Amino acid sequence: MSAYQRGVDAIWPDTEHLLPESVVTELAGLAEENDRGGRLADRSVEALRECGYFGLPVPVEFHGGGASLVECCAVQRRLGAADAGLSVGMNMHLFSMGYMVEHWNRHHDESAQLMEAIARTGQIVASAFAEPGLGGALTRSNCTARRVGDTWVTNGVKVPCSLAERSDLLCLQMIDEAGGPESLLVALVPTSTPGVAVERTWNTLGMRASESDTVRLTECAIPDDLIIHRCAPGSVGDDVFAAGNGWFCTTATACYLGVATAAIDQARRALAGSRVSHLEVTRAALPSFQSALGDILADVLPLEVACAGLARQLDEHKTDPRDLTPAMLALKQQAIEKTIRAVELAAELVGVASYAAHGPASRLIRDVHAARYHPPTRFVTRQLLGRWALGLPWSFELTERPME
Repeated sequence: MSAYQRGVDAIWPDTEHLLPESVVTELAGLAEENDRGGRLADRSVEALRECGYFGLPVPVEFHGGGASLVECCAVQRRLGAADAGLSVGMNMHLFSMGYMVEHWNRHHDESAQLMEAIARTGQIVASAFAEPGLGGALTRSNCTARRVGDTWVTNGVKVPCSLAERSDLLCLQMIDEAGGPESLLVALVPTSTPGVAVERTWNTLGMRASESDTVRLTECAIPDDLIIHRCAPGSVGDDVFAAGNGWFCTTATACYLGVATAAIDQARRALAGSRVSHLEVTRAALPSFQSALGDILADVLPLEVACAGLARQLDEHKTDPRDLTPAMLALKQQAIEKTIRAVELAAELVGVASYAAHGPASRLIRDVHAARYHPPTRFVTRQLLGRWALGLPWSFELTERPME
């Protein structure tokens, strides 16, 4: 093993027991097919199901993998290097499961039965939080819910919703139209529920195989016992949402670190294998190319350490996750800047092959730019961090007016 590989591996925990390298290799072999077709091969999903991926963070006592947040990040990083679209699509499932784990850690309620069922049967949970018209807000919804007996009748649109068509359950938020202090409801809904319809609308430049389609809810009746959490709309004071946001920011960052890692590995191989004929050496022997690769690593390695470190801190449960929210969002913000830059510079080192219509290098360039679009966006994050630093009221919602 090279000194480079030992140094990178030292940052992250070993997750071979959670995701065998043989599975990662198989998934990498399917990535090109998944990208070309714009849908996941069934085998990509089954390979993950066979190794217990869908119950990864569920406590062992509920037949899950018992993986910590930092272990989940390490797994997502490896998946991101193998197949970025698969990694990001599956990360929405992982985020939903992490959210459920954080809720159960605080409430020890009947949600354990739902987690156990998911882990036992390998069900897929699609994260249906994104909606049109929210401006990146995390704790609001334009999906309305009205109480009818012991059910909530819901209407609205969720888009983009990764893995929606092949999911067994949707984890979604909706707003009680009657209002009240806890009118934001989070529910776990079977996709087979009448009134749930999935439309194939995902056709993009990158992350093509994440299957992030549109879900329409039309007079969808959701039993009250499938409501797994309630809080105030727009609140930044809910600790479950804060902890869940920590899962998303760190695991999403890890996915894109995986993309950057794959690009760096391509650059390393290209430099080592490409000779400059008139100098009679490989490009790897030339200080100009060595320094260019060094610039990329100077961007990426601190982000690797920050992501793993924040995940470990959240795992320790010694710090209120609400106090770490600015750090979570700043990490995700830096992931946008650093991973996109890393992949673009690595592609330049690979050479003109990166500009081919197909192939792993060009796929990574397309995939990494999806980092820009996960909420909260840079517009929201920049404003939030500035207000926080100035001691002003702040929230997950973009505003152009002073906050009271």
